[in-house]
Amino acid sequence: MRLADRIHQTRFASNAQEAVLNVLTTSAWLQGELARLLAPHGVTPAQYNVLRILRGSYPEPLPCSTVGDRLLDRTPDVTRLLDRIQRAGLIERERATHDRRVVEVRITEAGLAKLAALDPVMQAFNGSFAERLSETEARTLSDLLDQLRGDG
Repeated sequence: MRLADRIHQTRFASNAQEAVLNVLTTSAWLQGELARLLAPHGVTPAQYNVLRILRGSYPEPLPCSTVGDRLLDRTPDVTRLLDRIQRAGLIERERATHDRRVVEVRITEAGLAKLAALDPVMQAFNGSFAERLSETEARTLSDLLDQLRGDG
């Protein structure tokens, strides 16, 4: 469905306005789809993101502040997010031995197992894009989004 049909707006102030609204609408749609896929596994998109970040550093821990910096969707309360994941037994936190002011977080074996179970779900989710976009189109889209953020 085209953006104009989805939001019942046929005229836009500019192509740039339409593009911004399209990115926002698509982001909300992707977040909703991701939440729907992860919900049966008892994980939110933000929690999945934390686990994914920690698996990337495993077996080394990361400071909580580094986890917060790497989150795709910036949340102001990383501590509360980590609390929920820790209560589920998927991560553990401890004070750093080199600096007692720093709290480090590490994924647990249960967290690794949860991600292993989610890997096929996420592969299918990502694979659904291959049905809609060619490899070249996906690369172009990614490059354009990098450029939009000023990263390209």
